[in-house]
Amino acid sequence: MKFDEIGEFGFIESIKKECITTLKDVIKGIGDDCAVFGPSSGRVLLFTTDMLVEDIHFLKSKMSPYQLGWKSIAVNLSDIAAMGGRPLILLISLAIPAEMDVEIIQDLYKGMKDICEHHKVNIVGGDTVASPDKLVINVSLIGDAKENEVLYRSGARPGDSIYLTGNVGDSFAGLKILKKEISSPKSIKNHFIKIHNEPKPLIETGMAIAASGFANAMIDVSDGLLSDLGHICKESGVGAMLFRSKIPLSSELKLLASRVKFNPLDLALSGGEDYILLLTVPEANIKDFEILCKDKGLLPLYLIGKIREGKGIKMVNEDGSLEEIDIKGFNHFSPSLL
Repeated sequence: MKFDEIGEFGFIESIKKECITTLKDVIKGIGDDCAVFGPSSGRVLLFTTDMLVEDIHFLKSKMSPYQLGWKSIAVNLSDIAAMGGRPLILLISLAIPAEMDVEIIQDLYKGMKDICEHHKVNIVGGDTVASPDKLVINVSLIGDAKENEVLYRSGARPGDSIYLTGNVGDSFAGLKILKKEISSPKSIKNHFIKIHNEPKPLIETGMAIAASGFANAMIDVSDGLLSDLGHICKESGVGAMLFRSKIPLSSELKLLASRVKFNPLDLALSGGEDYILLLTVPEANIKDFEILCKDKGLLPLYLIGKIREGKGIKMVNEDGSLEEIDIKGFNHFSPSLL
């Protein structure tokens, strides 16, 4: 069945079951002019939204509808994780080509519902409209946090240590494999593609870090390590040093680089869509922070650099020399996005 045959309201009826799963504060979900919920007292609300446009932010031919649904929610959840928040409810708006099969959109929603159920998030509404040719997905997510625990990009201070909560570069490698820009040994190909198509937002990690009070600033790595560290530096009015030998690269990425003959650090620094957390911790808190991460299982954890006075990001090479590096990453208005 095509989407123009079932229509907007028929489609809404087909997907609204199981959208509300956990939150007792949801008073009214899908089916009215507005969703209604009552926020918990003593907490602030966090709002985030992301729009995904076919052939710009995703390649429909390179991922299943289920994976697309999963990822469209995951990127928003990662924003909440970056602030140390708890995701609560979301709105989904779709612009759908009339000739698209309804089954595709239902599979898309299956991916959305599964990741929402995993993170105890409720789908409470949205909108559907016709699109002339491309699928467009917009997700708006609301979360909450204790006001004194919210982590911002603007809190980094000179002397802070810079940490990553995982490897960088694998997702970008997955994109390049999907686009046939590089070839991968079969033994590791699915590793990269799965990481790119099915990211796992670190909600629990972000909440634990924020609740500890040990970190000064945090962001999720979505645009690329250099670009996102640049966001922290700009908002905090500081510079940074990265230790070349400490940038975490997976064994799979190292193997791929050795086979295809490229520098894996290029993908790690500029690739993006890793959806791990990048944070800064003052010297006085490092010992307690690392103990916390070990005790709570918030590993892997990598110390990759230092916040410094001044501007810009410098790379500390193995011989101790400093190298000024350009900040590169995903730019929505770049002439070549994919």
